[in-house]
Amino acid sequence: MAILVLLATAAVFPSQGRAGGADKALLTLPFGYLDTSGEASDQKTAHADRLKAMSDHLTGRLQAGGFYRIVAATPGIIACTGNDQDCLLNEARKAGADLILTGAVHKTSTLISAIWVGVFDAKDGKRIFFRQISFRGDTNEAWQHATDFVLGQLQEEARRPR
Repeated sequence: MAILVLLATAAVFPSQGRAGGADKALLTLPFGYLDTSGEASDQKTAHADRLKAMSDHLTGRLQAGGFYRIVAATPGIIACTGNDQDCLLNEARKAGADLILTGAVHKTSTLISAIWVGVFDAKDGKRIFFRQISFRGDTNEAWQHATDFVLGQLQEEARRPR
């Protein structure tokens, strides 16, 4: 159910990865975006670019640091509807994923946004990690700072023994 909520809403310095961490395969789903700020200017392109940069940075650094082996989203995963958790989990497992990373950004005002980030077990959808983080500013620098903070949280979680 937690995956459905996130889908519906739909640089930290290099550090040592957890020993054996890259044996876990992580599927990163596209992050969602919601803007309820009411601003008059159309910022869809800038926000889409920042959202992609966030996702690319998170997955790139998690793989490069030895935390996870990244699994690409397949056409089957993309074809799953936002409300079909069984389809998503089944397709993620078919793609070889052990874990699923997803999230969303919600811009609530000119200066305030929130990021929801979750990691879920691909076997059963159980939530393993969740953070809700607010950040100020709607600039590339503000988004990068927020992304770096989220990355640090994900790296810390990946280091925890299971």
